[in-house]
Amino acid sequence: MPERILLIGAAGKTGTAYARLLQAHGHHVLWYDKNPQAHPEGLSADLLTQIAHDALDFAALHGKFDRLTLTPGVPLKLPFILKARAAGVPVFTEVAYCAPYLTGYKMIGITGTDGKSTTTTIIAQILRALNKKAFECGNFGLPLSEVVLNPSHYENAILACELSSYQLEEPGELKLDAAIFLNLAPDHLNRYADIEEYGLAKWNIASLLRSGQPLVVAQALLPAHSPYWKANHPLSSGKPRFISVDSQQLRSENFGVEGSFLVCAPGSVRYDLKDCALSGAHNLANLLFALEALCAVWPEILTHDLTPALKNIRPLPHRFEKIPQAAMPHVTFINDSKATTTQATMTALKNAADPVFIFLGGQGKGESYAELGKALKAKSARALIYGECREDMARDFRSVGFLDFTLHENLFKAFHAAKRMVGQHKLAAATVLLSPAVASWDQFTSFEARGDYFRELVQSL
Repeated sequence: MPERILLIGAAGKTGTAYARLLQAHGHHVLWYDKNPQAHPEGLSADLLTQIAHDALDFAALHGKFDRLTLTPGVPLKLPFILKARAAGVPVFTEVAYCAPYLTGYKMIGITGTDGKSTTTTIIAQILRALNKKAFECGNFGLPLSEVVLNPSHYENAILACELSSYQLEEPGELKLDAAIFLNLAPDHLNRYADIEEYGLAKWNIASLLRSGQPLVVAQALLPAHSPYWKANHPLSSGKPRFISVDSQQLRSENFGVEGSFLVCAPGSVRYDLKDCALSGAHNLANLLFALEALCAVWPEILTHDLTPALKNIRPLPHRFEKIPQAAMPHVTFINDSKATTTQATMTALKNAADPVFIFLGGQGKGESYAELGKALKAKSARALIYGECREDMARDFRSVGFLDFTLHENLFKAFHAAKRMVGQHKLAAATVLLSPAVASWDQFTSFEARGDYFRELVQSL
């Protein structure tokens, strides 16, 4: 039955697709986004009411809508939403709305603090290389609303679905044929009370599994290894069935990495990784997670020759992306702009060849930078800090005795300072790494825009 539905967070790719879907189902959409520059596009004017960016007032809007929905980035603790719920207004998420329309698909859900998009893409790329219809969707790739809007286009596809903690807070009746929980590190602490609350939102992915299907989980998150949820670990009940991946030793139930070879344990088949474009141990760990999840959804993969699939994998931009350039051939420039947590930056740091000059900074998310400072000190890295959080970062670095850093107003100035430093040291080799550890929104519209800008700086040398 058609209703009046207030959509909060309506701008952007997901919001636009979701608004179109609601209208396609006959609903009148009250369109709201806090960005004053955002406006509805491609929607039916007959089923649309735009709410001004400064007019989200519950007292003024109460009674003008039947239900309230939101896109993933909108916090459920937003005062307007709390007031709506207190008044008995039904509240639901985009994931929950789409879930009933997705039951006919094979779906692999992927969550974790870092590496979600890379793992999602690896899964879809492997499937496509082996002539299976597959799409990336969810928090990365296609919005779930887009899949629901065009069912004939995605018919018989396997969906690799990235799920953020936001999407997993209230996922409705979404059903998964396999789930991946990659890792956990402090993030979004401006939205969650602590890392354990943040982690519990991600653990919701296990409850979405179809009966008997496995959770592929990092060994570090198992009860015997994790420092969190000691009194009541989410896996203490023995459900669901799980497959662990040792991200340090690069081993899992059916696969492992030995030197430069991927080993498929059941038949002891070895695949040379020299033609695989993945770089860094962290990305090889992502490959193991992807392969184990694929085994759960499509067991026949164990009998396939994986050589063409491994050759087909192409890393995503902004994720430990090496930027080709000829002006400074002894320097390796790496764009890791997607690293918006200290854990992601420490992983990049571990995989970068010495000596390292690293760009850090942007808009903080409530995380301490002390552990990052210790890692930088152990690596003997040189840090160039810029942006809104630079003083906070510098304070935490000083507190742990890491002092080899300089402060800069923006990435442009930091970049040219690093170029001078590399030249002054007359180094035979060096790594210049953008791995900011925080969000981009103080100076860039997205981590992609930040990474693209860094690539332009490198290519303009």
